[in-house]
Amino acid sequence: MKLTQDGLLIVNNIQLINNDFLQKIIILEQQVSNIQQQINGYSQDIGQLQADVSVINTELARQTHFRGYFTTNDEILELTNPAIGDYAYSAEDLLVWDYEGNQWVETDKIVPDQMTPASDANPLSDGTVNAGTSTEYSRGDHIHPLNISISVPISDTADGSVGTSVNYARSDHSHPINISDTTPQQDNDGSVGTSNSYARSDHQHPINVETNASNIPQVDGVGVNGTSTFYVRHDHVHPQQLTYDGNVTATKFIKTGGLASEVLCANGDTTTIDSKLSRSYNSSAGGWIRLCVFPAGASVGSPFIEFKVYSQFNAVQTIRLVPYYTVNGINTIYGIFTAPTKISANYVIDSGVNQLFHTHTGSSTSAIYSAYVRIESTNNITIVVSDQSTYYTNRITEVLTQDVVSSVSSATQIPITYDLGNGGIINNMLQVNPTGRTYTTFNNGIRIGNYNSDYSSLYLGCATTAINTTQAGQWEISKTDDKSLTINPSSLRQAYHSVGLSINSDSSIIKFYDNLLVDIGTDQTITGIKQFNNVMQINPTNIHDYTEGLRISRSTNNQWSNIQIGCDSNSTSGYIDNQWLIGSSGNDFLNPLGFVIVKADEQMTANRGLMISADGNTLSFNGSVIAGTEATSGASNGSVNYSAGNPILWGLNSVDTNGGFYSNGTNICWRARPITLGSIPP
Repeated sequence: MKLTQDGLLIVNNIQLINNDFLQKIIILEQQVSNIQQQINGYSQDIGQLQADVSVINTELARQTHFRGYFTTNDEILELTNPAIGDYAYSAEDLLVWDYEGNQWVETDKIVPDQMTPASDANPLSDGTVNAGTSTEYSRGDHIHPLNISISVPISDTADGSVGTSVNYARSDHSHPINISDTTPQQDNDGSVGTSNSYARSDHQHPINVETNASNIPQVDGVGVNGTSTFYVRHDHVHPQQLTYDGNVTATKFIKTGGLASEVLCANGDTTTIDSKLSRSYNSSAGGWIRLCVFPAGASVGSPFIEFKVYSQFNAVQTIRLVPYYTVNGINTIYGIFTAPTKISANYVIDSGVNQLFHTHTGSSTSAIYSAYVRIESTNNITIVVSDQSTYYTNRITEVLTQDVVSSVSSATQIPITYDLGNGGIINNMLQVNPTGRTYTTFNNGIRIGNYNSDYSSLYLGCATTAINTTQAGQWEISKTDDKSLTINPSSLRQAYHSVGLSINSDSSIIKFYDNLLVDIGTDQTITGIKQFNNVMQINPTNIHDYTEGLRISRSTNNQWSNIQIGCDSNSTSGYIDNQWLIGSSGNDFLNPLGFVIVKADEQMTANRGLMISADGNTLSFNGSVIAGTEATSGASNGSVNYSAGNPILWGLNSVDTNGGFYSNGTNICWRARPITLGSIPP
């Protein structure tokens, strides 16, 4: 078989079909293939349907063999014509029973719905309570018949009733209205009432006011409860009573005979309008008096108020207060507080006001400040408002309205100012500008006189609010009764200058903590450790008495006496790298009481440093004697190590193999041979 170029199909030399017809056959084969695929899909669907039918048949067979629900086991045993595969549910033991060909067998399978049979009867309406006798259960979708009333609800009654109806009321039922149709009564003495009707929400009582025009309100007088059952109209007016001839304690407001410039007081006295506000206080135990209150504010504008304080002992004191208001509220109170005219010798206020404070609550624009004064024990004191700003008067309130209190918390003190003629406090700064400089007049600066010709002091770091106290960190510069000048903390003051710095009366002796520093009239001894920065120079004035310079005695402990060179500038003991010692060694050293130059940490190490023996006859370096007694090779005039240990011998013409130098005064010889010395070229 072959296919030619022109599309002919030849089998055994027989021409069959051409190319066009072949294409049609191929398309037909594709269609047949698609149909076959569809048939396969249908076969799968048919197989699933067959499986579903099998399940249905199984369930039908199962239901066909189900014989039903039974109350007791005996009912199952009495069933007729049982067949293999039959089964039944028992409500007696709640188990499944199977028929196995010759008998019913109780299995251990539990009845799916506990074997209680469903009722086919209609549910009953609610009625008289009854436990019931049915053994069947109600189906989940059962519905009870309606049990509602078809009667119109009755109106409410005064006595009420439990009722006998067994019907329910519908949710949209309404009772007939039970309201009163009579006019409400006027208010009187009051009554519980007997009506069974409700009042309508828009009811109105008749007005219960006096309508008789001849019955007008009474004039104010002695208070009584009254007997009238009428209310007072809100626009009623009492008759005026402008004059009264009796005492002010009567029921009238204005006393006759007064002047237009007078004000009536509570006790019947009169005072003029321009009289100052004042108040007297009596407190034998002392305490605090509130002068006034500065309320909260949120804008600038500060008023002032001035008080005078009078007492029977100390004449008058002045208190002037100015609160500082800003857009962020009040934040402080400025004040001037003067001491009394009379005070004690030590500036103690025995009777009167001795402290001025201000306190506050809140902060920022809610801050409220109050001013207080503290009084000492006194029988009587009077405070008068002597002056007050005419601006922002609403920012000064509650003036002298409070009694004496025993304490004030969180108070800020305003300093007291004394009469500078008898002591006082100057705030900020005091500067003195001398007008001349005359040594003979002593009047070009600050002068502080003596107390009882003995004492005079200048205090630094003292309290800002008192003139007779001391505090931590306070210092004083004083001229004492022995005419000495002292500088010391006030808290450590001593009668005999045992603390601080003191200079005696003729300026010849300076002491610090009772230790002598300078005494220009006598030889001096400095005890302890002294450090000198930069240079210390000694200029001797004596000769031949061993006082021409620096003298250092031996230590009383180990006889050492030395000078340390290159030591630590921040320490007075110990040693550091490259520190050297020059001095006389102690009796516990390798060269007892001799002279030594050695590194500071090697003074107790053998064969170290340059040493001269205590008798002055031997000089050694690092353990080798280089001059004097016991010199190397027995030289009497000394020896020097030369060239890897070869000695230079002076005074001995040696032919020893070690070699040696010798000088006979004219020539220098080496091993008994003269040495020719030539000139050194420039």
